[in-house]
Amino acid sequence: MAISPKRANDAGRIKMTRAFWHIDIFDLLSGKGISAGRKVSLHDLAVFCREAAFLLDAGLPIKEALLVLAEQTTSRALSGVVSDVHSLIMQGESFSHALRVTGIFPTFMCGYIAIGERTANLPGVCLSLADYFESRAATQEELTSVMIYPIIVSVMMFGVIAMAVTFVLPGYSRIFAASDVSLPAATSALLSFSDFISENAFTVLGIIFASFFALTIFFRTNKGKNISAFLKLKIPFWRQNINCNITQGLSLLLSSGLSISEAIPICGEITDNLVVKKDLEKLSASVNSGVAFWVALREISYINPHLISLSRVGENTGSLSQTIEKCNIYLEDAYKREIRRLNKFLAPLLILVIGIILAAVMLAIILPTFELATAI
Repeated sequence: MAISPKRANDAGRIKMTRAFWHIDIFDLLSGKGISAGRKVSLHDLAVFCREAAFLLDAGLPIKEALLVLAEQTTSRALSGVVSDVHSLIMQGESFSHALRVTGIFPTFMCGYIAIGERTANLPGVCLSLADYFESRAATQEELTSVMIYPIIVSVMMFGVIAMAVTFVLPGYSRIFAASDVSLPAATSALLSFSDFISENAFTVLGIIFASFFALTIFFRTNKGKNISAFLKLKIPFWRQNINCNITQGLSLLLSSGLSISEAIPICGEITDNLVVKKDLEKLSASVNSGVAFWVALREISYINPHLISLSRVGENTGSLSQTIEKCNIYLEDAYKREIRRLNKFLAPLLILVIGIILAAVMLAIILPTFELATAI
């Protein structure tokens, strides 16, 4: 029985796409994967993809475009790597496989580039990736800006308290010890804490650094990653971020012409959350067994109800790609509003907490001083 050209093309595309998810260990051991372990920022990825899209759209073949990119790149992470990619292509490798072998480009990006090569739409794919990475970079920057202020203020607060406890209170302790002034319980506790810190400063610092190091190592293990993934899903803010990542990935893949059954496994490469990865694997299995996408989505507790509702409409009307894209826009806007709201909420709350702590420390120091002055 003859196979139609369209079906053969679709089957070839699926086979090629899946093949590119596998990293050839022999390539890595032979030294081609020497760049593995380095990180490329979302901003650098966006710039790389946008410049590649511009050069390819201008008519340059990928070999020449990579030479231009190698000369123009200002990214430390990409410096030299682009030349390695060019060398691999000159040896007969495809662009997507060359990116994969370097070990520093996201798996999701490599697979999507493979789709662009197969469909002869590499400039359009690179442009879509540039928009995608820019959107994620902008969201990441907003989140970072929200977290920087509380961290800086907290460090300053603990710095002031540490100075007071380490340098100011020991002097007060000697003065109070030579007098008959009765100290409040809070001041006595603070003085005891000051003495303990002064006598065991290096031990305390060692315990803090050892604990931090141990936790860092633990959360890099599979058990630690699972615990971290589970805890993040319990926080509404992180759940929103995960929903945004999923809809962004699905929107990008569906717009390229992939079916939902093809897009879900690829979308699993976007996140490093192990729980989400497992849930997307189950989702893919359900869809491949014939369950409707929106029905399978209901089995995942943290999926936004809007995504389920719009997916149902999209599947019933045959416009799933468009409805997922609309849902992506809605969730992105909602997430950014949540970031701004969190920023407005954290600032006054942090100031209030810091004010209370500093007031308690200052009162514990100042009040006995007045009593001491009265006694003298």
